[in-house]
Amino acid sequence: MAKSKNHTAHNQSAKAHRNGIKKPKTNKYPSLKGVDPKFRRNARHAAMGTQKGQYFSLRVRCWVVWNPK
Repeated sequence: MAKSKNHTAHNQSAKAHRNGIKKPKTNKYPSLKGVDPKFRRNARHAAMGTQKGQYFSLRVRCWVVWNPK
């Protein structure tokens, strides 16, 4: 008796390309799950400092625009 076929790749590539092979979606901000707690704590404080810096620099720029010398 003849052996039966175990595997073939016939038509698999065509099936995959029919709807297009898409890259996995990536998030804008990847999860910090499993990241070192010390690093996460520091990143949180650094982000707050950055926000405050942007706010005050914007206020200074607006003040200069509205109050020319």
